[in-house]
Amino acid sequence: MKDKRRLGNDVVCRCITRTGCKAMIRVTLLKQREWVIDKFYDIHNHPLDPPSHVLKQRSHSIFHRSNECKDAVSLLSKAGLSASQITKIVNAFRGNEEDKLKRVQCSNIINSKKFNLGRECHGIIMHFKEKAKHDHDFYFDMDLSKDGTLRSVFWADGRSRSSYCNFGDVVVFDTTYKTSKFSLPFAPFVGVNHHGQSILFGGALLENESEITFTWLFKQFLKYMHESHPISIITDQDIAMGKAIGKVFPKTKHRFCAWHIQKHVLEHPQPLRSRFDDFEDTYNQWVKCQNADDLKSQWKDLKEKYNIMDDSWLGNMYKMRHFWVKTYLKDTFFAGMITSGRCESMHSFFDAFVNSKTMLSDFVLQYDRAVSSRRDVEEDEDFRTLNSKPTLDTDHPIEAMAAKCYTRNIYDIFKKEWKATSDCGHEKISKDSDLVKYRVGHFERKQRKLENC
Repeated sequence: MKDKRRLGNDVVCRCITRTGCKAMIRVTLLKQREWVIDKFYDIHNHPLDPPSHVLKQRSHSIFHRSNECKDAVSLLSKAGLSASQITKIVNAFRGNEEDKLKRVQCSNIINSKKFNLGRECHGIIMHFKEKAKHDHDFYFDMDLSKDGTLRSVFWADGRSRSSYCNFGDVVVFDTTYKTSKFSLPFAPFVGVNHHGQSILFGGALLENESEITFTWLFKQFLKYMHESHPISIITDQDIAMGKAIGKVFPKTKHRFCAWHIQKHVLEHPQPLRSRFDDFEDTYNQWVKCQNADDLKSQWKDLKEKYNIMDDSWLGNMYKMRHFWVKTYLKDTFFAGMITSGRCESMHSFFDAFVNSKTMLSDFVLQYDRAVSSRRDVEEDEDFRTLNSKPTLDTDHPIEAMAAKCYTRNIYDIFKKEWKATSDCGHEKISKDSDLVKYRVGHFERKQRKLENC
């Protein structure tokens, strides 16, 4: 209502409607002190909308405000679908009605609940307490600020602890995934099981990626996992993360992700490649050195030949060579992993359950659904292994024993290696009371050597 004027017992009001139309109404006061509208002056200042445009007016679009629509959108949103996907599904079920749900309207419904970190924290606590009622091994802890605001949270269930006891030799850790409404880094602890599948040992939402935050998280993880240190851990080249690992996991071999290292190798030494044609070959030969003494010796030659400074990228990488050069890592068990690709694939998997608008309380719910889905796949492989037998290529007792001891997926890996051994021959080199030495090689190569002689 724009303004009003009193004329005796009448009140004349001038207003502008939501569609931009001007109108005047006259309200009369009766003796019983009741107001009655007795005249309406319709004064338009623009052409009327055609019938096809009427339903596009906010006042005529009513479906998105109905409980039916809100309930459907909320249900699909909790299942992890995006606003665009929900809009298509809801409109498909409604048929060809003109008053369809729009993507913006769908987003408004999803975001209609006020995002409040305190409320989100309360929702997470209630969810975790409910889980603890059914899983006595469920564990969670929160790092709170002085005013009670959530900083970070770590959680893991009993199945995760059991998995870690069986397969926790190698842990892959990554914090590049950010999907929650508050952009908190999601940090999963990932391993590999007896089928070669990725499994989750626990998850965390972190305030930041500082050394203090990582130290708190790793201590919580170690506390829940019976103070059992992993043999090795694979991460990206993060300084704060590395310092925290050194403090909390001093017995664990820390390895940098080979994919990230290779990415930087292609970028930083490029000026040296441009200036020296032989740099690429010399560098690769140095990296593949089989022992530490040769590596150090060749580094001196490499440094002098190409004038590499100590404070350059390559110079700094040499100082951290124990975390990425193969000769320092070949004696440590990494379960066949050299990159954080397990976490990357897990991130892609979580994309089916969460998106950038997912609230924290919903995020932990979707985490449970994602983990449950992964475990269903693991149980399928367990069933397949227990209720079927692999086909053997030979009658050798070693292959028969491997087929009996290994799961089908691991046996397939062994089978390729076993088949390759059939192309190898061996000859005795020396023998003493305690040790017999053999030389092993491919038959084809051995035959060529004999022919050349």
